[in-house]
Amino acid sequence: MTTRGPVALLLGALLAACQPLPHPFADDRPPASLLTVRDSAGISIAPIEGGPPATAQKLGAAVASALGKHDIPASDRTTSLTNYLLYGRLEAQRSGAAKGALTVHWKLQDAGGHPIGERTARLEAPARAWDSGDEKLIASLAEASAAEIAPLLADEGPAVVAEAAGDGRTRVAIRPVSGAPGDGAKSLASAIATVLKRQDLAVLEDPVAKADIILDGEVSIVSVKPDKQHVKIVWHVRRADGAEIGTVGQENDVPKGLLDGAWGDVAYTVAIAGADGLMQVIARATPEGKS
Repeated sequence: MTTRGPVALLLGALLAACQPLPHPFADDRPPASLLTVRDSAGISIAPIEGGPPATAQKLGAAVASALGKHDIPASDRTTSLTNYLLYGRLEAQRSGAAKGALTVHWKLQDAGGHPIGERTARLEAPARAWDSGDEKLIASLAEASAAEIAPLLADEGPAVVAEAAGDGRTRVAIRPVSGAPGDGAKSLASAIATVLKRQDLAVLEDPVAKADIILDGEVSIVSVKPDKQHVKIVWHVRRADGAEIGTVGQENDVPKGLLDGAWGDVAYTVAIAGADGLMQVIARATPEGKS
C-alpha cells in the first residue's frame, strides 16, 4: 500500500495568513481523505493576531518548534484535524520610543472548540527589535510561551512510551532517516516518534529492544527549476524480519534551500501529515492481541 499525502496542502489556509513565509506544497490538491489527520494529539497554531506584524509572522513557527522540545507535536503550517487549536494575540506596551515589552495571550481549545486553558507570556526588549522581528527574541518568547502551554496538556494526552515488552501495545522502532538535508535526519525521526507515541504505540528508545514494527524514512531532493526543488519523503513500514508491509509517501516542490538548515516545525508538519497513512499501514501489521 502506498499512501501519497503531500505535507503542504494540509497547510494551505494557515500558510496563506503567514506571509512572507514560503508555502511548500501549496499547489497540491490531495484527495479529501488526506486533508485530515485523525486521532492526532498535535496542536494547530492559528495565525497570530496583533503586532508588531514582523513578530506575529514568525511567532507561530517558533512556538511550534518550542512545543516540540516538550514532546508536543505542533505546527503553524497545517489545518489538519488535530486534537487542539492554539490561538495567540500579541499586545505591545511601549514606555518610550526605544523601550517596549510584548505580551502574548494564548487560548488553547480542543477540536470541538471547548476551552482547555489560557496562558500569557511577556518579554521586555527594545521596541525596534520587536518591530524588525528579531529571531532570537522571538525564540525566547516562544520558549516562555511553550513552558506555559505545555502543562495544559499534561493530563490531556495519552501516556508517553512504555519500554516494557509486555504492555500489550505494538512496539515500533524508528530507524535513522536517510538523505535529508540540514538537520532533517534527526528532526524528522524525533517528530515522527513524538506523533506515534500519542497514537498509543510503544515507540522504543532502546536500539536493541525487540520491535514488532520497524519504521525508516528516506528523503530525496531534485532541482526542478533554478529556484525550486522537488522533495520526496518515503516512510517504509517493515516487520521485524525486514519484510516491507507498505510505504507512505509525501512529495512536492519547495523553494530552493528551504530545508538546508533547521527543519523546526516543518518536521512536525511532515509527521502530523503522514500519521494517518502510517497508522493505516501499521494497523494492517499489528500482531494479534495488540493495539
